Amino acid sequence: MSMENKEGPEKFSFLQEVIKEKPLNRKKLMQKAIGLAAAGILFGAFASISFCVFQPWFHEQINAEEEITIPKDEEPEEHPQEAKAEEEVKEPELTLENFKELERALYQVAAGANKSIVSVTSAGGDDNWTEEERKEGTGACGVIMPSNSREYLILTMTTAVRDAEKIQVTFGDGASCDATVRQKDEVLGLAVLAVDRNHVSDSTKSQIQEAVLGNSNMTYKGDVVIALGSPFGYSKGMGYGIISSNKNTVSVADRTYRLLDTDIPASKQGSGVLFNTDGEVIGFTFAADQAMDESSTLRVLAVSDVKEELEKLLNGNSVPYIGIVGTNVTDEIAEAQNLPKGIYVKEIEADSPGMAAGVQCGDIITAVDGDPVVTVKALHNKLLTFQPGDEVKLSAKRLGSEGYVDISYNVVIGGAEKK
Repeated sequence: MSMENKEGPEKFSFLQEVIKEKPLNRKKLMQKAIGLAAAGILFGAFASISFCVFQPWFHEQINAEEEITIPKDEEPEEHPQEAKAEEEVKEPELTLENFKELERALYQVAAGANKSIVSVTSAGGDDNWTEEERKEGTGACGVIMPSNSREYLILTMTTAVRDAEKIQVTFGDGASCDATVRQKDEVLGLAVLAVDRNHVSDSTKSQIQEAVLGNSNMTYKGDVVIALGSPFGYSKGMGYGIISSNKNTVSVADRTYRLLDTDIPASKQGSGVLFNTDGEVIGFTFAADQAMDESSTLRVLAVSDVKEELEKLLNGNSVPYIGIVGTNVTDEIAEAQNLPKGIYVKEIEADSPGMAAGVQCGDIITAVDGDPVVTVKALHNKLLTFQPGDEVKLSAKRLGSEGYVDISYNVVIGGAEKK
């Protein structure tokens, strides 16, 4: 009898079996539950420790403010109009309609630029604004500057917010929001205010426009300009005119700035902003007590001269200050009056870092930390490389019984917000 080798379940069915898991009892269930709970606790503890360690870094990254940068302007080598002065230009024949078109075009530019203008109202602790003051913004003028994603940054005059316990900014549509002082420069008379964007309604945001800073170095005598804000002593003013001069300057502590003079009537109590016909800011009238003098027409600080200071203020930083009001000893003056070249100290501000270091009127500053400085502008540019609290060595010459002698002072730089 023969047998065949066959594989498969039919041949060895007696070997087949089903393996069943042993049913879990209460003890094993408890062991599994405890194991899972322990793993959860370990995971939670690890997550909590990780959160505590990395939370400050994440918070810093999320809430980090973007640094605001304002590029410096280069000065042109030649006036473009003067370059063409010798060319014979045939003037077109103008009509009254041309003048009306010009007026309409200027108004359109002014209306767009006006979206960056606000009014600033401040009060002491016991003062209350009337509804009319709140809507009209009866205080000083302000201009919305290049800002970060969390706040609107507004430039105004320091006198408008000095000793104020509450400040409000009124936008073009009449909406008002609380503001805080971010930084000040008492030398320039400028202050930067911050308004939380979350406190500004969407309808107001839609009509807000940040100002564009122009190049005042490219502004020339005869150029048409627009004055906005309250240069006439009342809010929401608007005026047109031309640049009458771009050659005058004003000397303040540690600095000399160029002025743009116009033929636009102005009030000494006013504050405002000067725009070119491209709608760009070319000057500020905020430092009225320094720039106005006895002039009854609008004078502004040229924006290109203050861009480095504005960048510091917008980022919440102090502008370095030592308190020296000086004038340049040029080659001609040095030769005519037998003086050393440098910066002649006309005035040293009371309680300033310079006075504390021993700087006196009549001294001639020649170097800062060993680097020669022979102009006020060079001195200011050098100071901008330092921070308040830094100690620098000023080299100078002082007139003695036998002529000028070398002296030096160690000056601890202060901040212009506390001058």
